Amino acid sequence: MDELSPHAAQLRAAMTGPQQDADWPGGLWAACDQLTSWELGALLPDTYRTLADESAPDHARRVARQVTWSKVSPSFTAATLTALYTALAASPRPTDVRYAAGGLLRCTEPWDERELAAPAAVLVAAALRKPGEYADAALAVAAVAGPETEQALVTRLRTVHADSPLRLAEIEVILTTGPRERAVLAEDQWYGPLSGDWPPLTDPVAERTADALYAELARHVLRSAAAHLAALHAGELPYAADQAFTTADADTLRRAARLALRRDEPWAGEVFSTLLPQLAVAPTAAKTLPSQRACIALAQVVEAWPTPESVAALREARRVVRHAGVTKKLDRLLRRAERNLGRRPEAALRLPDLGLGPDGSRRLPCGDHTAVLTVTDEATLTWERADGRALKSLPATARRDHPDQVTAARDLLGKARAQIRTLTRALEGGYLAGAVYRYDRWRDALATHPVARGTAGRLIWEVEHAPGDWRAFLPAAGPADHPDPAPDPSAAVRLWHPARATPAERDLWRDRIADLRLRQPFRQAYREHYRAPESGHSTTMFQGHLVRIEAVLGLAVRQGWNIEDDILALPLDGFTAWLGIAGSLYPGAAGWAEVGEVALRRADGSPQALAGMDAVRLSEVLRSVDLLISAGSFAWCDDTHAHGPESRRQLSRLYAQPLGRTAQLRRAALRRILADHLTSGRMELDDRHLRLDGHDIHLATGRVTRSGDPVEITLPTGRQAVPLPFLPYDEALLERVVRTVAHLMEREGSAAHS
Repeated sequence: MDELSPHAAQLRAAMTGPQQDADWPGGLWAACDQLTSWELGALLPDTYRTLADESAPDHARRVARQVTWSKVSPSFTAATLTALYTALAASPRPTDVRYAAGGLLRCTEPWDERELAAPAAVLVAAALRKPGEYADAALAVAAVAGPETEQALVTRLRTVHADSPLRLAEIEVILTTGPRERAVLAEDQWYGPLSGDWPPLTDPVAERTADALYAELARHVLRSAAAHLAALHAGELPYAADQAFTTADADTLRRAARLALRRDEPWAGEVFSTLLPQLAVAPTAAKTLPSQRACIALAQVVEAWPTPESVAALREARRVVRHAGVTKKLDRLLRRAERNLGRRPEAALRLPDLGLGPDGSRRLPCGDHTAVLTVTDEATLTWERADGRALKSLPATARRDHPDQVTAARDLLGKARAQIRTLTRALEGGYLAGAVYRYDRWRDALATHPVARGTAGRLIWEVEHAPGDWRAFLPAAGPADHPDPAPDPSAAVRLWHPARATPAERDLWRDRIADLRLRQPFRQAYREHYRAPESGHSTTMFQGHLVRIEAVLGLAVRQGWNIEDDILALPLDGFTAWLGIAGSLYPGAAGWAEVGEVALRRADGSPQALAGMDAVRLSEVLRSVDLLISAGSFAWCDDTHAHGPESRRQLSRLYAQPLGRTAQLRRAALRRILADHLTSGRMELDDRHLRLDGHDIHLATGRVTRSGDPVEITLPTGRQAVPLPFLPYDEALLERVVRTVAHLMEREGSAAHS
């Protein structure tokens, strides 16, 4: 462990010695990518010393920069941590205190306090030039520097944050913790790591210690903020846009909210239900917010650590907000929060019953009439007379004489539909989290729950009768399809996924769904699935596809991908998926680009073998990539966007490629939907087209041609639209193909009669 590997030693020699003639096998990037956590920790002192030396040779600075971009998180011994502090203190910058604090958290041995004290004091002094920006890291390093340095820092912070009571209260609690606990808080940055920053790494033991001290403060902070906003909305305090909280207070609110939701504190739901909506709207008619920064910060916390109550609060904030820009942000965050709820299975099942009875209905009196809310597959609101006779619509007398009761009934309908939508997205998002439930919890919270059972009943589930013995069942098929014998209450239940099934099992469930004419809440039986390569940390199955960047980025944001160093990154529990795009990626980027490989990295930055991944989680990652490519490739763009003949040739090549997974499943669905017409011979399904009366309908694009010439078809909408047959899942392109078939058949029939 004391000796560096040959490539690490060569990197050190390149930073500290003359330029070398020989290059590294695979290049400089490959050498840096092979560094272990310990090797990176050993090299970083030389790296920062080289970057701070303006007289250092260009080749040395280039190598040093590349080392800092390593994706692995460093690890330090007592000796390398001392070397790090000494190197940083030689020419300190305010930002260096963050590396010093991060080093404390990543040190695997007891550090030498006497050796660290002097350089730590220098780093804290440098951070005082920007005390508000680097205060948390400075507080961690000050605990090592000694009482005098810490007191000077605290005095300065109390002056800087004199108008931020929430931040001052937080600092007092931080001072009761040790350096490692403070370093944990310093890792919690508003934004993710920038280029050259170390991957975030938290110490679970230190984090739990900090949580215990911070939990009561979090409740105080959030309730104080809610009380302040209530006073604003009551007119007890003057209102000014974006002035309700200082920047420091907003950051304190974010950390308090993160702790409350991560720990799923029992009081958090009540606080969020008032705090978030009041943050999203001014007490006047203005389109401003009391604090846009705090509103977005809390919404981002809900996205990362959702609970049913906080998601409902975020949805209410989205409903009342008037600011157009904030509306778009909350829309995106709400979709992600609903999906991420699936990563917290126990929280996701905590749905209120909305007062519905065992039959899934609730009656709300409105004078001489009654509103009846019923939840089956969907939530509906109907009206009855006093004698129980059903009405076709809301009676005028109820609207006129009982507006409050009518509004309450409609609000309840909205809540029921929102709960169903949130549950649907959470269950589907549980695939990526590997969600597994106890059978008794699943039965009570899903299978028999008055709001959830309609959704859960139309999905295929698996129950573990014995270790490794999973048996699939479909509740909506009736009692005959329920598990037999009844599972143990502690048995595991999970959603069925085609990646775990055989081809025969997949065909069986698709036929079963079609026979029952069952519309699943999300695509399950017909879900795309992908297999991992036998070896390696990446796959090139999508490499070479040409995509439109703006289309890819627009969907990527909604799917949870982020842009990091011109690579799309999908952060997940325990690892991150990376999708290479041969182009410059930034918000608003446009043009064509070629897709590269897909790779996985663990939380510490080290590569993750694809073959070692859970089959369902890997399949879902690759499905998300396939969705991005499908949305950004030729099917969504016309030739006017192509830049030159080479781009058009590339698009033509892609058009001629075999169908992707999504289009293959579309073909399987059409084979069942149009079975009678296919049997009669009027239609034919080949590898890429549905052929009907001389027309070819492309299964991947929906384009219609006749003898190679494009056919423009305008499908009727509204009441003129042809009624759709049963569709096993909801997809716009599948619906368009079926409507196109119906339209062509109707047109050909009309022509024959005339």
